[in-house]
Amino acid sequence: MKKKKISLLVVIVLIVALFVSACGDGKDKPQAKDSLVVGLTANPITLDPYNTTDSPAGKVNKNIHETLVKYDKDMNVVPCLAESWEIVDDTTYVFKLRKGVKFHNGEELTAADVKFSFDMQKDNAHAESVTGMVDFDNCKVIDTYTFEMKMKEPFGSILQHLTQAVTSIVHEKTYTEAGKDYSTNPVGTGPYKLVEWKQDDFVKLTRNDDYWGDKAKIKELVFRVIPESSTRAIEVESGGIDIATKVAPSEVSRLEKAESVVVNMQPSFTTQFIGLNMNNELLQNMKLRQAINFGIDKEAILKLAFQNIGVIASAPMSPGHWGYHDALPPFTHDVDKAKTLLAEAGYADGITLTITTDEDQVRRDIAEMVLSQLGEVGITVEIKTLERGAFIDAVIKGTLEMFVLGWSDFGTPDYGLAIINPALKGAGGNMAFYDNAEVEELLKKAQASTDDAERMKMYKKAQEISWNESPYVFLQHDTEVTVYSKNLKGFNINAGGDSDYAAMFFE
Repeated sequence: MKKKKISLLVVIVLIVALFVSACGDGKDKPQAKDSLVVGLTANPITLDPYNTTDSPAGKVNKNIHETLVKYDKDMNVVPCLAESWEIVDDTTYVFKLRKGVKFHNGEELTAADVKFSFDMQKDNAHAESVTGMVDFDNCKVIDTYTFEMKMKEPFGSILQHLTQAVTSIVHEKTYTEAGKDYSTNPVGTGPYKLVEWKQDDFVKLTRNDDYWGDKAKIKELVFRVIPESSTRAIEVESGGIDIATKVAPSEVSRLEKAESVVVNMQPSFTTQFIGLNMNNELLQNMKLRQAINFGIDKEAILKLAFQNIGVIASAPMSPGHWGYHDALPPFTHDVDKAKTLLAEAGYADGITLTITTDEDQVRRDIAEMVLSQLGEVGITVEIKTLERGAFIDAVIKGTLEMFVLGWSDFGTPDYGLAIINPALKGAGGNMAFYDNAEVEELLKKAQASTDDAERMKMYKKAQEISWNESPYVFLQHDTEVTVYSKNLKGFNINAGGDSDYAAMFFE
């Protein structure tokens, strides 16, 4: 009996010892999640920064590549690859690069890479609205870590423009040797580097442990392609993804009641619109374009497609922007006036037009509403849906009639008004191929002026002219809805729609 008691005591002591040991070394403590999964609306078209025009590619690219300067969360321009810069005169900027910055292949960043990267933007239609005013031929390397940028003429917004992905700095040798393959094998200096890209499925990145700045808090960053907003919403709610980008307003009410997620609503620089392609002979008729504007009920679209999340638009730039024209009224819904204009355009008996969109559900909903609304006016609308890449390509080439899309600005009127700038047709931003010599001259003079009061007058005049000529139906200024897991800490997004994923973490 005594032996049994001793044996039992020994067993108890051993169990307690093991328990204390396990608690003490922390091996059984739950580990914080080390993978962040973001749901994208579409497959990135390319990871080559000089050909990036779509939002999904931009979200991925900004983790791989970096620019000389960047925006912080409050949209202030701050140093990035350039630790400082000097404005020598109105057309000369000298950038001092950070020393010891390495590309993902281990090579050090030098001013020669910066010069090469700027040369890649020359004669690049995608970069024209961002760096078209740079005098590329006279930019030069001063020394290993110093680069001089020259402008064709004074341009006060150039630093804001240099925050954009199309101005990313690449490794000259790698980019040159890769050729077209660079789009799927990018090498940047960013906090994450590419591991795998499975088209139409996911893009997987891993932390760059040699990063020059603060290392990413989460090791793995995965972007999953989930075109349907409702599916993204379900995935984030169930934990399949951690962040759902661009969630449809129709999902907000339900998700706000969910205990597992946080709904973030950020007024953004994105404006939703319907482009009226003036490359098309029918849509060169101003009366027809005006009839379409009066025939579309923006209030109904805001209510039904956007659940009243956003602001009705009359111009491409959002309220609060410097250069925003607050005196331009939105076109009111007036069926009788639309019918009168349609008759004056020569189509009293009606006309048939095609409206094209991508797979985005909200844009498809808008197309359906436009079909119904313009039908009341006498315009028969046929709807066509294209895969995202094919859709953007068709928009840029000017082969569509009407199309539903969004225009994302980054806080400067020179870029915000690129959408109506006749000098920037197609990939440059003017997707309606709008043409007006006076508007082009006004925008050119405004860019070069150093007098803000005069610039404002010219920006407003250009908007007034284009408003009357109606190359677009501006629908609404977005409030971007992003939904993320309650367990995710450090979530951030700025008005430009950019997030610093490297700063996020799980507890």
